[in-house]
Amino acid sequence: MDPLWADLINSDWRDALGSGRTEDRIENDAWLGRFLARAGWQGDRLPGSDERERLRKLRAVLRRMVDAIRARRSPSHADLAAINRILARGSWLRRLDRQKGAWRLSTVSRARGVRGVETEVAWSFASMLATGDVTRIKVCANPDCGWVMYDESRNRTRQWCEASECGNLIKVRRFRERHRSGAGR
Repeated sequence: MDPLWADLINSDWRDALGSGRTEDRIENDAWLGRFLARAGWQGDRLPGSDERERLRKLRAVLRRMVDAIRARRSPSHADLAAINRILARGSWLRRLDRQKGAWRLSTVSRARGVRGVETEVAWSFASMLATGDVTRIKVCANPDCGWVMYDESRNRTRQWCEASECGNLIKVRRFRERHRSGAGR
């Protein structure tokens, strides 16, 4: 499962088959409901248009930062400041719980609604930058896809969002192109 920050970036969906179709999944209530639940949403209704716009703005900041990091550039000061403003809004509650006979520590944002979701997404991204390996941030090798992912493979060779979808699609395209040009004979 992709981290929260990658899920939000990938909510700007593009058809990997190259049809040119796109979808802003923040407007897809089913997708948004699943995403919000994963991010700890505690609202009794889905966000309205203003709140969804906040998620789109965060998505744009994250995408610009990922693009800069992948190009071996530093993200802009404005984008870093935007992440830090979101993180500053969330005050954290540390909890100790007992589950299935074991002790468990957790940290949850006290921010509610979309602010809480923004905080969780920003924290997910900030944690990856601080403790992860930015060279593992990848974009699907299918030029029609653009899916962002964090490569957790042992040898860091993940190329496709899904090997069974984009990977197979591109391999079939390359095979057909070789045979059309006569190289496959």
